[in-house]
Amino acid sequence: MIRIKLPTHKHPLYPTPWVSRCEGCPRRGGYVKDGYRCYKCDFFFHKECAEATLEIHHPSHPAHPLSLFLEMRRMKRCKLCGENWYHSMFYHCSICDFVVDTACAKNPPPNVIEYPKAHEHSLVIAKDLSDFNCGFCGEESQGRCRYRCYLCRLEFEIRCSMLSLEIDYPYHPKHPLKFLTKEERHFSDGKCRICGKYLRWKFYHCSICKFSVDVDCVRDPPPLTILFPKAHEHQLSLTPRKISFDCDACGMAGDRSPYSCQQCYFMIHQSCIDLPEIINVNRHEHRLSRRLHLSLGSWVCGFCHKNVDWSYGAYSCSICPNYVIHSKCAIRYDVWDKLELKGIPEEPGDIEPFKVIDENLICHFSHKEHYLQLNEEGIISGGSIRCEACVLPIYSQAFYSCVQCNFILHKTCANLSRKKRHFYDDKPLTLICGDKIERYCNMCEEYSEGFKYTDFQYFSFDVKCGTLSDSIIHESHPCTLYYNNGKRMKCASCNKWDNQFFSCDDCSFGIDKRCATLPKTTQHWYDEHLIFLCYNKSKRGGEYWCDICEEQIDTMIWLYTCDSCCVTFHVKCVLGDFSRFMPGRIVKFEEWRIKTMQTSPGFVPRCYVCHTRRAVPFVLNVFYPEKNVFICSLDCLVFRLFSQKSIT
Repeated sequence: MIRIKLPTHKHPLYPTPWVSRCEGCPRRGGYVKDGYRCYKCDFFFHKECAEATLEIHHPSHPAHPLSLFLEMRRMKRCKLCGENWYHSMFYHCSICDFVVDTACAKNPPPNVIEYPKAHEHSLVIAKDLSDFNCGFCGEESQGRCRYRCYLCRLEFEIRCSMLSLEIDYPYHPKHPLKFLTKEERHFSDGKCRICGKYLRWKFYHCSICKFSVDVDCVRDPPPLTILFPKAHEHQLSLTPRKISFDCDACGMAGDRSPYSCQQCYFMIHQSCIDLPEIINVNRHEHRLSRRLHLSLGSWVCGFCHKNVDWSYGAYSCSICPNYVIHSKCAIRYDVWDKLELKGIPEEPGDIEPFKVIDENLICHFSHKEHYLQLNEEGIISGGSIRCEACVLPIYSQAFYSCVQCNFILHKTCANLSRKKRHFYDDKPLTLICGDKIERYCNMCEEYSEGFKYTDFQYFSFDVKCGTLSDSIIHESHPCTLYYNNGKRMKCASCNKWDNQFFSCDDCSFGIDKRCATLPKTTQHWYDEHLIFLCYNKSKRGGEYWCDICEEQIDTMIWLYTCDSCCVTFHVKCVLGDFSRFMPGRIVKFEEWRIKTMQTSPGFVPRCYVCHTRRAVPFVLNVFYPEKNVFICSLDCLVFRLFSQKSIT
């Protein structure tokens, strides 16, 4: 694997046997042999575009040299062909604002095509900006370089102008192919025999063999043979037939035009030829390497949990001998971080979260100013003592406490990894803390003041979600539940529909990502005992009422209960919206100061917005320049602070 860094692109580029779409020029569709790809951006470049000269002298603009510019998704209009495009590369004169695309810089389009194959008259270049339908292929083209026949009032895309109505196609030498529309002839399965894409309105077809191919694959067919050691040690040949096969690289079935090796009986999808060799996936902490086949045995994919056939290619971990993942599962957009790691040194291992001072003292990264002392004596605090990382009460767990101040961490939270990978994000996460961190969790969509795992770009997760695995054992169901993104289901806990679930592979049971992290036990001042999450609906009978809000509880949703007192509560009444805020701590938001306050039997303040006295465990005391008020829920907070921005 040759990793190349070129000035035409900010990320490393890797050779690929062909390019069917190039981000560096307007040429779209078809195949061009040899090129580069960027796994990070999912970009492909023709070899000549990726290796383009940074400055040229062009006869179309002799006054000044033209410099290669790299701008993403900004519309430009080529002065030579008149085409508008949104590509990243073009040549530009900063003095004259002269722009020419990379294709025209190398091969300027002629002003006149005297003898086109697609039409009986000569064609003249037209540089206007209006959209048009090509008179040959019938496809709508937006701003493409077109040629016009002024006698027939027809317009043609430049590449279609040199195509004939009947051709001899090298990948179907038996019979000529005729240019047809879908209305003229029935065909096999409506897909191109070469690339497998669905045929558009016009295409080439052999009625004898039921061989159909789209216009792009006629203009620029894939190479008949390739030698690409990354895919296979021998030369591979294209088999342009409709044939059922199992791809040796990914193990999945194919139905047409594989590349094959006659020496080894090796077959591979066109799309699997340049699979990355060494990658990271968000389902595993270590690097994975591509294997041509696994050792004999029974293997299960770490993503889809289905069997992996050991005789086909897959990705495996050299550190964890039992971990493998299907090739197609490994390179999913929501699993792979889009980086090819071949030739990139592996980063040092995980940074320790603390330094050991002695057997009972540590210096934690989140509290470097003081030492933390281990306390393993069981206590029950009733929620008044809370961990700085997860913002959950210290009940009977071991914890570290600061020898000089009130800083406290659960022992398990003190040992949290500083860096990790998470199934919800394709980028590595870092554990951070401090007053200025994002309080919103992108997974459970709740707010908290604890530590966060973040990728520093798009996602931030609180500790309870950041430490969640993609497979969980939940007391509500006897089978393992796996994270599933995209399968729409109804949550067994809250009875709401969602498309991100922890679900069972064998049945229709699933719980959404928020309900999966509900605490199994908790406390509320309304009851002196620990209360438990109850999810066994089959044993319920009669009606249930919430002792906090005194409203009826839907028997189809989970609830909290105290077996000693025979009372039940809504989940939302027990937890509230501010249970992950640190009691007594004051934070600033614009011109306001906000303090979280714990309620009690003698302190249930009236909410300024909804005017109710809700016995939620925590309320917010919002201090304004002239007054302070209480807010009982996030809805009330958003309504008052974010919509109206002030209290009148």
